[in-house]
Amino acid sequence: MSEAAEPPTGASERSLAASARRAQIVEAAIETLAEYGYGQTTFARIKQRAGISSTRLISYHFDTKGQLMDAVLEEVGLRAHRSISQRVAGETSALGALTARIEAQLEWVARNPSSVRAMSEICLNERDAEGALRYGMEVTARANVDALEPILRAGQESGEFRQFDTGLMALTLKSAIDAAIVRMARPPRLSLAQCVRELTALARLATRQEP
Repeated sequence: MSEAAEPPTGASERSLAASARRAQIVEAAIETLAEYGYGQTTFARIKQRAGISSTRLISYHFDTKGQLMDAVLEEVGLRAHRSISQRVAGETSALGALTARIEAQLEWVARNPSSVRAMSEICLNERDAEGALRYGMEVTARANVDALEPILRAGQESGEFRQFDTGLMALTLKSAIDAAIVRMARPPRLSLAQCVRELTALARLATRQEP
């Protein structure tokens, strides 16, 4: 059986160039959202940030602002997921995985303020044709709970954690993480190290087997 012919070099190069341009536009949108907020994030400002010649280059990849905002949310979510998952993957105990996830999430938020601001701006402002929020903060809230709950269930199944409602515990820990993120950003500020220390201690005490 003969091997399939490879695509022409020119077509491959054009595809790579288009992907690179799309990524450039998404990155510029993230930074523009972080600096100006959702309402002032326009294709013109994104064009200027990206250093491209025309807004038509943006419209070629994204028909509407909404499509571009979808791409921003997807990219920011993937970045966070990759970073946090890598930290959790090496853990062999449920408590190790739980504390690693909390630590990694707080570190990612602290070190990526533009991405966090961009995500927040979209979730709080992007609306559908009827004027309803397309996302809301439920998007990130659900993602966090869905990531925490399997770790909690695994800890119970192994006998490492006590018995509790995993959904409620995941929501409780998620709320604590959100509170810590606010305290890192607003006075009176707490440091990343302080927040990590307090939240990992909370998780350990809340889930441990009774003596």
